[in-house]
Amino acid sequence: MRKRLTIALIGALAVTVAAAATAFGVGPAPDGNTQDATITFKPKKLGKKKATPVTLEVTTKTASVTDPNGKPVPAVEAILDFDKNASIFAKGYPTCQASQLENTSTEEGLRACRKAQIGSGNAAALLPSAKGVLTENLTVTAFNGVPQGGNPVVLLQAYGEAPVQTTQVLVGVVTRYNKEGYGPRLSVKIPLIANGQGSLVDFRVSVFKKFAYKGKQRSYVSSKCPNSKKLKGRAKFVYSDGQSLTPELVQRCAQKPEPKKKKRNRK
Repeated sequence: MRKRLTIALIGALAVTVAAAATAFGVGPAPDGNTQDATITFKPKKLGKKKATPVTLEVTTKTASVTDPNGKPVPAVEAILDFDKNASIFAKGYPTCQASQLENTSTEEGLRACRKAQIGSGNAAALLPSAKGVLTENLTVTAFNGVPQGGNPVVLLQAYGEAPVQTTQVLVGVVTRYNKEGYGPRLSVKIPLIANGQGSLVDFRVSVFKKFAYKGKQRSYVSSKCPNSKKLKGRAKFVYSDGQSLTPELVQRCAQKPEPKKKKRNRK
């Protein structure tokens, strides 16, 4: 009998800007948790005034310096704020329902929502078992979801087959914070895994998609590079015991030359 573990995370996926990224880590918290985050945007050079289509790669790692198995106290909430120069555009791109991805494999999810795919990645979770803690390796596939309240939605399906067949569907809603130099905000409520005995420890996703909308070429993720050539980010992770960690990110970008305007010939 196949076992399935389905987890729905209601939150938001937003965007920040970086030419090159470094892993930013904080901790340990009093509970022993540590938190790392890496955000990378490619290409290295971005427009100063006009946004450049980019590939966004986000990696997070939650660990413990006190648990003998390295299993952290599970996160129950994540709030991510990203630089105001970043943007996400999903209008006109095919959508997928979260229900089409739940209790399905990667292949089944792609059959149902291939036209809505925007990226891929991988993840890992630590799950309890009679033999102790076991690692579940997961394949991540990103899809464009149905907007909520006019806000873009990103669906992240994470699927694994051993030690148990596991499907996780993360539902992200893009909102605008628009304070303190930040723009997009990602707020995620994270349900407990296996009654709090399991933990999602690693997660990586890469998002890129260019498409046409009303006769114009658009990019699902795009960004600009300001004069400071620095873009900031902030991430707050809250764990089930009430402890939290908040890494703050400063990332660099480079400005590419702006296209020259064509001169009109005078008659």
